[in-house]
Amino acid sequence: MNKIMSLNGDWQMIWDTEDLGISNRWYATYPENTETVQVPHIWERKFEKLLMSQDCAYYFKRFTIEDEKQVTKRIFLRFERIATHATIWLNGKFLGDHFGAYTSFVVETQKAIKLGEENILCVRVANMGAANSRIDFGRESADGADDRYVHPGDMPVGLPWTQYPFGGIFGNVDLILGNSAFVSDMRVEPDMDQERVSVEVSFNNPRNFQTRLRFLMRNSVGDVYEWNKDGVKLDRENATQRFTFSIKDWKKDKCVWSPDKPNMFAIEIQMESKNSKGKEQDFSFPVMRTFAFRKFDCLKGDFYLNDQILKIQGVGYNQQWSEGGLWTTDNPKLRDDLMAVKKAGFNAIRSCGAPLSNEALDICDKIGLLVFQEFPIHTMRSTPKGVEIAKRLINDIVREQHNHPCIAIWVLGSENGTFMLQNGNKLLNAISPVDMCRPAVSNLDSIYIDNEAGFHKDTGKVLPVTNDHISQFASLQINPKLSINATYSHYLAHMFNKDEDELMVPDSGLGDSHFQDDEDTMEGIENKMLVTLKNHTLLSAKATTIAGPRSVKNQKAIKNFYKQVEGFVEDANLSVWKSPDEFRKDVNSISIKSKLDQITALQSNPQISGFFLNHWADFGTDFSGLCDENRKSKGFEAFIKEITAPSRILISELEHVVLAQSEVSFQLTLLNNSRLENAVVEISVIDANGKVLSTQKQEPEEQTGKTSLSQFGICSIVAPRNLGKYQIKLTLLDNGKEVYSTSEDLIVTEQANVKDAIKKVCFLDNSEESSDAMAALEGPEQIIFTANLSSWPDEILDKIVEVTKNGGKTLLLSDMTPEDIDFLNQSHQFDCTIESHWTTGANETSLHYLPKDSKLLSVFGGANVLDHNSAAVMPGLSLNELPNGTVFARSVSVKNGELKTGVDLQMIPFGNGKIMFNQFSIFEGLETNALADALFTAIVDLL
Repeated sequence: MNKIMSLNGDWQMIWDTEDLGISNRWYATYPENTETVQVPHIWERKFEKLLMSQDCAYYFKRFTIEDEKQVTKRIFLRFERIATHATIWLNGKFLGDHFGAYTSFVVETQKAIKLGEENILCVRVANMGAANSRIDFGRESADGADDRYVHPGDMPVGLPWTQYPFGGIFGNVDLILGNSAFVSDMRVEPDMDQERVSVEVSFNNPRNFQTRLRFLMRNSVGDVYEWNKDGVKLDRENATQRFTFSIKDWKKDKCVWSPDKPNMFAIEIQMESKNSKGKEQDFSFPVMRTFAFRKFDCLKGDFYLNDQILKIQGVGYNQQWSEGGLWTTDNPKLRDDLMAVKKAGFNAIRSCGAPLSNEALDICDKIGLLVFQEFPIHTMRSTPKGVEIAKRLINDIVREQHNHPCIAIWVLGSENGTFMLQNGNKLLNAISPVDMCRPAVSNLDSIYIDNEAGFHKDTGKVLPVTNDHISQFASLQINPKLSINATYSHYLAHMFNKDEDELMVPDSGLGDSHFQDDEDTMEGIENKMLVTLKNHTLLSAKATTIAGPRSVKNQKAIKNFYKQVEGFVEDANLSVWKSPDEFRKDVNSISIKSKLDQITALQSNPQISGFFLNHWADFGTDFSGLCDENRKSKGFEAFIKEITAPSRILISELEHVVLAQSEVSFQLTLLNNSRLENAVVEISVIDANGKVLSTQKQEPEEQTGKTSLSQFGICSIVAPRNLGKYQIKLTLLDNGKEVYSTSEDLIVTEQANVKDAIKKVCFLDNSEESSDAMAALEGPEQIIFTANLSSWPDEILDKIVEVTKNGGKTLLLSDMTPEDIDFLNQSHQFDCTIESHWTTGANETSLHYLPKDSKLLSVFGGANVLDHNSAAVMPGLSLNELPNGTVFARSVSVKNGELKTGVDLQMIPFGNGKIMFNQFSIFEGLETNALADALFTAIVDLL
């Protein structure tokens, strides 16, 4: 009798909200007032409302094994998935416990099972509820409560432990009924180079057992091959044996797995039934594994698939789902969602915060989607006991999932730098005994930079497969500002390049002061970097309707945000948008164009090995998903197609606003995953009527096709003679055939009279000594310009106040930093209170715009809303609107699910004079940038 008996279906369940189950021995006394539930069972998908105290439940299942001949010798219980801690009793006797929601586990029933009688199985399931912020292990121990409860700080774990109310027996439950021996497990080790596969078979057997085995293998085209192994001797109890099989009719295009051709194999082992002697052979209790032949490695930061460099074009696959937390086995939308990722063009996903289930991995195997499989480790600290639990957790996951070819890399976690610095080697060693054929990363986002003064650098070791050179930094997460200018684009295209001389940080808000000032910040990075970027805010046409107990709070927040948008748009004193839909379209178009420019610049960088874009789907009021929380498209397919194109021409360092007949230069690079061998780029300038004004071709600096990235160098064109808006069209040709095309805006503007404007201004920052500054303030200029207010000594500040407040001059405070604002607020000379907030849009989105009657409209071609064409002067920090101020430019930002308004240019009276607060970035571009000149001249005219 070798069979598997399913225990799915009707179970009884009761919540233990008052912590009575252990003390009252529910596992043996079986409480009343239980309710019937269906297993698999997920709390938040089965209950419309949950209390915060409902973080522990008892499940009961009654079953009988009819085995009159007493053939069954070995009986085990197998649990596929339980979240998070499970304690198992059978007929009141303790069988074992298990921690971790992502692997199956087996417990032996020998000391408790009853044959021919009713058995009562009790499973206590505990998760970390918000009511007590602890994981209740439910142990009866002489060590007291400290041994029973584990607090979050003790456990280096993330999802779903922090995703209450995700919990329950959410996988299958089976009773394994075996006779004297059976196959308990099989590990598969494909060898692409040797064109063979080895299998390590684990048996559940007594000593000195002999049997016969049958192996069936199905190749990628459906052919089935059979091998029989007679007289297999199992001398030891619970033995293991290894077998090796060569692949017949090996052909690389039909046998090797890749995203383009996901060729899958399957192997099944069967053990001859002991009762089949003298009869027709009876093989029973099969164990089957799918597998594939492929190699993946990470050497010096480059990713190699089947010995060829692969540029990663991936997306962060956040698994939260409004109707039931993490993706589960009974969610029919899972395959459709993963297929949508694949069809979009991404070649990889990162399982953000939690490993994908076996069901999800099976789908990725079949459709050819690489997975950076992330373990649920998300903390900065842990007790020694927590480290040991994490090691077991990692080992269990790797052991169960290593046969999936889609898994490219094991990722120990993210945002856990301190913990990994102390324990990274220990956890990496938990992988090695089970899987030595994949790279492992200890901390994927080991360097973090954003454009709102955020920066940290932690170790993130990359352990490759084919050599022992461990890289210290795995990847960079960078959240740049919206609408990057040419200088910023140049920085992204050359960062980490040690041969680049004097590469300057392009924005004062990029990273913190340590990042800005320390030239050795990026020292120690010797490998190429994988980049993670977060999408800017991308709004759906209307508020997403989400369901489930977890979603109540989020649903309210989403609706409140959309109401805020409606209220803002209706406010004629603030808004320039006619409708919420018009506002949404501007948010999305600016966000998408900005992210495209950032990715394009980074892909141009030879030191970047690929990117992950966060996120695939929204979650609550985090509107950074490419689809909404219900996995419905938001309509950004064209953008996705652009960034995932296997081969495309990359343009960076382009200045969009130029003077007539000036030289326009930009960098061209070919992303060449298709290995085009005869590629050239055709550059055309086209006017508003579609007329081609000029065309030229650019050849590569070296033969294309050998690498995934080819430099075409600097391209220069001459701007048209007439003012207006034009298009630069770039067409990628291979052997004369068009492969790809893209266009960029080019705006030709008139020369501003900036020299006369400069003559009217006292540029205080040009003064090298205090005496020079004092003399300058005594000069005839009626406008005093400084972008460094906090750097001046008291005597200079006193003089500034004297000539403005008493003397009637105008103080033009430009490009104010948080330090400048703090200084001004603390100074007794100024009687105004300034508040500021970041409006770079780095982590969400900010729009900068001009009021309907603004006198600056002509500078920006009549456009109220400033987009990528205004990148050269775009503010990054906005101020509050001051009393009695005249406002010339405003901002509105999406921040944590709320709208926040600000001011970019305003003027207030100051005694006999005035103060103009200007947050536009103009000082660095004076006399070198057409838009900066025009804006500066217009501001001077205002004064």
